[in-house]
Amino acid sequence: MKYFLAVDIGATSARHILAHYEGRDLKLEEIHRFKTPLVQEGDGHCHWDVDGLFSEILTGMKKAKEAGKIPSSMGIDCFGVDYALLDEKDERIGLVTSYRDVRTFQAQKEFMTPEGLFLSTGVYPQNFDSAYQLYCDKASGKLHRAKTLMMLPSYLCYLLTGKKQNELSSLSTSALLDARTRKPCQEVFSALGIEESLLAPMVVAGDCLGKLLPSIQKEVGFDCEVYATLEHDTAAAFFASGAEKGEALLSSGTWSLLGCLLANPIITEKAYKAGFTNELSRPGEVRFLQNIMGMWIINRLKDELQIASFGEITSSAAASSSYQGVFDVTDGRLSNPSSMKECVESLLVEKGNSLPSTRGELFYSVYHSLALGYKTALENMERLTGEKIVGIRVFGGGVNAEILNSLTEQITGLPVKRGPSEATAIGNLLCFAR
Repeated sequence: MKYFLAVDIGATSARHILAHYEGRDLKLEEIHRFKTPLVQEGDGHCHWDVDGLFSEILTGMKKAKEAGKIPSSMGIDCFGVDYALLDEKDERIGLVTSYRDVRTFQAQKEFMTPEGLFLSTGVYPQNFDSAYQLYCDKASGKLHRAKTLMMLPSYLCYLLTGKKQNELSSLSTSALLDARTRKPCQEVFSALGIEESLLAPMVVAGDCLGKLLPSIQKEVGFDCEVYATLEHDTAAAFFASGAEKGEALLSSGTWSLLGCLLANPIITEKAYKAGFTNELSRPGEVRFLQNIMGMWIINRLKDELQIASFGEITSSAAASSSYQGVFDVTDGRLSNPSSMKECVESLLVEKGNSLPSTRGELFYSVYHSLALGYKTALENMERLTGEKIVGIRVFGGGVNAEILNSLTEQITGLPVKRGPSEATAIGNLLCFAR
């Protein structure tokens, strides 16, 4: 039997999904799961333990070998915007800083104007964008030694194969490309004072990157082909969503990515003011969407309050629907506060709400606020695209949060169809599993 391996790395957890075909059906099996290793350094600074992350990737590959299910091919998807820098000897320069690091807040005030960045690239300016991160790396001197930039999933594939590359969907999150031309944005590189040659060559999903390096073959006990999949997790999830014409797509995970697929980007002042972004996917396909804070808020509260299960969270929230306090789920302060509970409570009070008296009320306020955020985004999307939305297709891990799905139906007045919770892994696999 022929097996395929998807390494799906989310911002909070990651897993290895092994797949095979039974007839025309793709059957999935999770063989390894681990927490994505975010290192909090203090004072709001944080980075990814990339060496630990890569070690976990190899561990999952070894588990496939131990199970007697050696994959013939594999691909990696990951969150966007973060990258690795290599020097002239192809050695990584320092740490891979996390997009949740506070360093970029000042950069957002100093580098270009937010509207100018959007009109040049089509990417809605967020403090964590790669362009702002590069501005910080240049100011610190880190960028001076850099010869190559690879987005994080592309870098992880490089560690497996030795081939330098940047897959389009992942690179398109960076605010370094012009979404209209799919080429490096001259205005951004000129403002940064760096050469476009810093970017490793661009590839598209489905390109074979090669076999495993001999050292990797020796460690995991087999060889296989590594493919550039849709390396940005949202691109992979949208690809596998199963959405029908007229349905909005909602990738529900650490982030809630709500949008639609278009043939061409919408790069206008109205789109900028509404907070929409244009990300690239497969040839001729643009993900026009809004980034809304999603399960990250729930996950952080769960850890902070030491709650054992999501079932406890959803049941307590469902029993607390009389509490009507809501807040803006797009507020940047939710990105990585030292206390998510205190941050949510502060935002609630700012809106004139009383404080939640129970944990159930606290969680209900999050789900309620997310549903309201979806409603606003949908209204703006209809206005910007001129297309009527007839329903919502939700997929990803958040599809299991039925209280959120129900609230979304009630508040938007639209039917919510539940797509695959494993949409990201499926979209990853569909790019090369054949």
